[in-house]
This record gives sequence, C-alpha cells and structure tokens, in this order.
Amino acid sequence: MTAMKLSAQLRDGSGKGAARKLRRDGKIPAILYRRGEDGLSLVVSNDEFSNLLAKGQAKASVIRLQVKDGKESPERNVLIREIQTHPYKRDVYHIDLQEITMDQEITVKIPVETVGDSIGVEMGGIMEFKRRELEVTCLPGNIPDSIVIDITELDIGDSVHVESIVTPEGVTIPRDVNFTILTVVGAAPEEEEEVEEVEEEVEEEGAEPEVIGKGKEADEEASEE
Repeated sequence: MTAMKLSAQLRDGSGKGAARKLRRDGKIPAILYRRGEDGLSLVVSNDEFSNLLAKGQAKASVIRLQVKDGKESPERNVLIREIQTHPYKRDVYHIDLQEITMDQEITVKIPVETVGDSIGVEMGGIMEFKRRELEVTCLPGNIPDSIVIDITELDIGDSVHVESIVTPEGVTIPRDVNFTILTVVGAAPEEEEEVEEVEEEVEEEGAEPEVIGKGKEADEEASEE
C-alpha cells in the first residue's frame, strides 16, 4: 500500500474555545500518540485531511506525517487511530494519530471486497455481509488495500467463512472462531395483497313479499270467499 502524506503544525492552545476557533479557521485539532513519549498536540488543514480521506483507504494506510515547528523535521510513520466527527454535520472535529515503526507488526481493519457475479444472487438471492471489514496483522508495509473474495460460485445457502480466506504473504487474520463473513440467502417471498371478498345482498326491485300461509285453514278461508 502506497504511503500517503500529511503535514501538521504544533498546537499551542487547548480547550474547547481554542478548538472551535481552529475549526472556524478551516483547521482540525489533532494529537499524535508516541510509544514511550508524551503525545504531541497538533493542528492539520481541514482541506488537506479531506483530500487525504478522498484518496482511498486512509484509515488503514501508512501516512508520512511531517510536523512543522519552524525547522526541518523528519517524517514520521503514523496511522489514523480515530476520527471524531460532528453527530450529524459529519464535520471532522478531532483526529487521533498513532506513530508506528515499520519493523513491528500492527493490527488494522481493512475492507472486504467481492469480485464476480454470484450464481445465487442471479437466481434471486440476496448477498448478506456479516463483516464488511476484517482485522489483519502484518508489518505496516504489507497492509493490503482490501480482502478480495470471489463470489462467482456462491449459490443460495452458501457462505464464506474466515478460514477459507487466503491472505497475502505476511498477513494473518486473528480469530478465535471460524466466523462467517458473508452469505447468500433466498429472497423473502412477496407479500400477497389480501383481497377481502364482500358478499352483497341485492334485492330485486318490486319483488313481492313472501307470504307464509296457515295450511288448510288458510286455503278454506280463501275458497269460502
């Protein structure tokens, strides 16, 4: 995975008021965590960081960070540890960065990518993802862009489990159980519209009312008249 670049400056102010002012000025407060050292309070350009995120899987990429403090400073290898965003505006409020060394393994999450057209999906099934990201452990320079799964032969009822995944050399997927990554399920039956049959009673216009006679007595009375 190609390393991305990001520049930052040391941050003097602290607190919510200083952070709000930075955001109004188009900047984002950040902190760089370093092993065995205190964290560095930084500020980065909102435009630069947005462009970085737009390039691809920045959350799982090695980033070459240069901290500008008025003099030449060496680039540091870092990973994005956390991005805090506004609850509904999606504006980036704060960034946590973690400094890493290229000769020590790390664990990061990378996306799952599928290729091919599933037989089961073509027959009307639905692809269900149980995991859209997978944790992998490897050296920073070996982080893959994604875990690619060929779904061409998957029929309805078939699943892909983690033990069947072939990872690149030097990359492992830590796991305790053989969990499911994705599966093809049958489509839910369409709900038939229930049509209620209503029986209508139709009375004929001008129909004579039914007369119930009293047997022979009624007939005799009619004949005497």
